[in-house]
Formats: sequence, structure tokens, C-alpha cells
Amino acid sequence: MADAANQSGTVSRIGLVVVVVAALLWSAISFVPPGPLHADEAVQWSLAKELSEGTPYSSHQDKFHGPTLATVLLISAKLTGTAPTDMSEHYLRSVVSLFLGLMAAASLILPGVSRPVRYVTAAFIVLTGGCTPFSYYFVQEMLLVTGFVWGVALWMRAEGAAIDSRWWMLSGAAFGFALACKVTAAAYLFLFIVALLLSRRFIPDRRWLRFGFGLVASWACFQSVGFTDFGGLKTWWLQLARALGVASGHSEDTLLAVSLAPWGLAAAWLGVFALARSGLSVAGWWRRQEADLPCLVAGLVFLFHLALPYKTPWLLLLAFSLPLTLALPYFLVGQTGRAVVLAPALLMIALMAQSSLSSHSRTSSDVIHFQGRVANLAKAYGDKFYIAVDGGHYWPLPYYLRAYRVGYADFPQAAKAPLRLIPASDASEPVVAGYMVSSLTLREGGDRYWVLVAKGYESVFIGK
Repeated sequence: MADAANQSGTVSRIGLVVVVVAALLWSAISFVPPGPLHADEAVQWSLAKELSEGTPYSSHQDKFHGPTLATVLLISAKLTGTAPTDMSEHYLRSVVSLFLGLMAAASLILPGVSRPVRYVTAAFIVLTGGCTPFSYYFVQEMLLVTGFVWGVALWMRAEGAAIDSRWWMLSGAAFGFALACKVTAAAYLFLFIVALLLSRRFIPDRRWLRFGFGLVASWACFQSVGFTDFGGLKTWWLQLARALGVASGHSEDTLLAVSLAPWGLAAAWLGVFALARSGLSVAGWWRRQEADLPCLVAGLVFLFHLALPYKTPWLLLLAFSLPLTLALPYFLVGQTGRAVVLAPALLMIALMAQSSLSSHSRTSSDVIHFQGRVANLAKAYGDKFYIAVDGGHYWPLPYYLRAYRVGYADFPQAAKAPLRLIPASDASEPVVAGYMVSSLTLREGGDRYWVLVAKGYESVFIGK
């Protein structure tokens, strides 16, 4: 870009120090550890557990997303010697948090900015958790965004390089990884190409062949779990068909926005970057900059999700992360005032957004207390202890009952189980001979179960 060569000249050390200090203060006062596993987190754990038991990804009943997170977890399990049934919530989330560091590292390869600025940006991202709580959840989105951010960063690094440069292929490979994480990345890739057409001059040459080869090869490798499950390639297209129905509102799985507050805060976030880009000057709006591409892609992604009926806060992660990783370095260059205003403005929006971003379908803390009570009951009952769950299950119940023999739906011994769970469709408490009845709320605002404990073990279960 025209200004890229000139942006690395003036770097305000005072401004960079302010950014680092702001990040340190944020990390010290704002982080709140996530609670029990979200339903989406528990599904990913289940996928990894069944993969470890030899079940192919393509035949798993919950293959709504790609196999990359489950594969990464199994690699971690091999390295640490940890069985899936022994993985705590902290362990699962630590695996995903590693990708926060990988995402931050994408800023280190950007052209046109000095090394101190790139290092400060990477430190800011790590210390603030990417300014969102998403990097601490065991969900695919963090991996998707990491792959996509690297795809854009590698493309920016490749611009100006020779047509046969390896950077084009590496950029495609990063996008391919993102595609294997979740089919939503296909829409993001399309919007990335649209942004290229709007901000760059399209030249149909051999670099697109190298980019396409890296894209397809990487996607096929990760989607087929290292070319061991070719059925996973077909599964991706089935996921895409399902995703189209869900996103457009033509599916029972469509989740409408409970609150538009996260979307308003994401708009404010993008607005801060837009103002930083212009430098609060009219001329700044018309001057082409290196940061245009990541900012434009983030804006298009935001508008794309805003227009669709399906809305969960996870969808905002790319809109938050892409400009933070790939545009912030360019905006830290120059006068001290811009850095002094920019960093606190981003942290203020992130602080306001943290609660609403992390509140999506939150698992009730009752689950943790219930888990302890089940452990007491199992110990008192002995080796023949088992659990019956009527009517199937709702995540994350299987994760928190993973240490026991559990039968879901109907089976012959269900009526005599020492512990039974029955979905609570209304407030009418059931009366079942031989059992004490209490209740369990799995998800705040819904998904309740009646808990039936065999008579004679009531005091053990309730801890008296």
C-alpha cells in the first residue's frame, strides 16, 4: 500500500508504554473465570472423547462443526497423558487459550510497521484475552478466527511479493484450516474476496492457483482428520446445507437474539477503529492505508451476521479480533495522543461487552453442586450405581456425569435406577413411589430436570 513504507518511521515509545500499562491493568482487574461448561463446549468434548474411542468423526451424531478442535484436544491428551474423562473445565479451556497466543502472533509478520509496535500489539492481545471472553471457551470459534486472521495476515505479507512466493500458498492453507473448523468460514472467505475487490485491484494470475491449492489441501487435511476419515469431506457439505437453514431462520435450531446489546457494542468497537483510521480528519477517510483490508473484512462480517436472523455472541469474535490483531499495529504508529486514546477506548468497550458476550445460554452453577451430590450418592450406593436419564439429554449433562454408568432414554432398568432424571416440562412435581424428588436447572432460563433419588439415600444426596 501507498502509506505502508512510511508508517514504520515514527513510533511513540510513550504511546507504546501506555498501551502495555493499560493491558496490564485490564488483565489484573477484569478477568473473571468462566463457569461450568457451556452446552457447545460439552459437545466438543464429547466429539473428542468418541474420536479417542475409535468413532469416526463423520459418523458422530453431533458433527455440527468441524473436527479440528477435537483433534487438537486429542493431541494434547497424548502429550499430557490425560484421558478425556479426566479433563477438567480448566484443562479444556487451556487447550483453546493456546490459540489466543497463535492469533496474537499473526501481528508479528505484518509489513510496514516496526518490530516494537508488532510486539506491543501481540502483548496487548494476550494480556487482554483478545478483549473478549471467547478465547477462554472450549468452542470452535477461537480456532476458526485464528486461522482466518492468519489467512488475512499472510495475504497482507504476500502483497508485493513475487507471484510464485510461498506466502500465497500459506495464506490459502490458513483459510483452509478455518474452513475445517466451521462452515461459517466459507461466508467469511467470500467476504474477504469482496473486500479485496473493493480495496485492491484484482489481477487474475498464478498466485490465485497457489492460494487455491493451499486452501483445498489444508481444508481436506484437517476436515478428514489427517486424511484418515474421507467421509468428513462429505460431512462438511452437509454441515453447510444445515447452516444455511439455521442462519436464514428456516430451522428449529435457529437462535434469535435475546439482546442486541453485544451487536451495538461490536458496532462501537468497529467505530473506534474507523475513527483511528481517519485520524479525525476528512483527508484521512480518503487516504488508502494498509489497515483497510482487515477493517473492511471485519465490517462486512459484522453486517453479514447483523442481517441474518440467527444470532449468538460467538459470531462477533472475528469482528472483534481481526482489526485488533491486524489494524491496531498501524494505528499505534505516529503521535502519542492516538495510542493514549485508542487503547483505553477499546478496553472500555470490551469491559462493557464482557458480560453480554459471555451470557449466551450460560450453564447454571447448580450443575457443580449437583455433580458433588452425585459423587456422594455413588460412593454410598457402591459398584452397582447407575443413572437413568429419561427423554435423551441436554448438554452439558453427559460431561458432568462422565464418571458414571448412564443410560439415556428408555431401557429396562431405568425404573429402578438409584438416580433418575426426568425432563421438567412444567411446574408439576412428579410423585414416584420409592423416590425423593428435587429439581435441577441446567441452563439459566430453561432446561430443567426432576431429580429422583432412591429412598434411603436422601440424606447422602442432599448432604445431611
